[in-house]
Amino acid sequence: MDQSWMNARRIFEEYEKGVSVFLQYVKENAKSVNETYFCPCVRCLNQIRQDLGNLHDHLFMFGITRTYTVWTWHEEVLDQPMTSRGTNYVEEWMSDHLKDMIRDVGEDNFRRANLYDSLINDSEQPLYPGCTNFTRFSATLKLFSLKARNGWTDKSFTELLELLKED
Repeated sequence: MDQSWMNARRIFEEYEKGVSVFLQYVKENAKSVNETYFCPCVRCLNQIRQDLGNLHDHLFMFGITRTYTVWTWHEEVLDQPMTSRGTNYVEEWMSDHLKDMIRDVGEDNFRRANLYDSLINDSEQPLYPGCTNFTRFSATLKLFSLKARNGWTDKSFTELLELLKED
C-alpha cells in the first residue's frame, strides 16, 4: 500500500487523500473496541484508542507517526515468503540456523543458562507425537510471533497458553 502521503505536509491534498485511504483501510480491516481504533498520530503513538472522527482530527492536528510504515496495529500483515515446500521461510530459516545462532551468542552462555540442550532438543522434537508441521521450538516461535504482531499482553498470552494446556 502506498504510504508516501505520510511524508507530505498536512496542508497538501496528497496528505488529505492518504488520510482518507488510511481511515477506510482502518474501517475495513482493523479490529475495533466500542468503535474505537488505535490512533497512529504523533501524540497517541498507537497507544490510545479513538473513534474514526477523532482519529481523522488527530492525524491533521498532530500528524501521523512517520515510522509507522507497516500498519500492524490496524491489521496490515506483510506477506511472508514461502519456500517451495510451502512452509514459512522465516520459521524454516530459524530451524536451519539454530545451531549457528547459538554459536554466535556463545555455546557457553547458553550452557550456563541451561538453555542449550533444551533448545537443541526442542528444535528436533515434534510438538506432539505424529506432528509433522511444528517442532516444540517452531511452535513456540510462532506463538511469540503472534503475541508480538497482535500486541497481546503477557496476561492474555499466559491465559491462552493455560487454555491450550488443558485436556
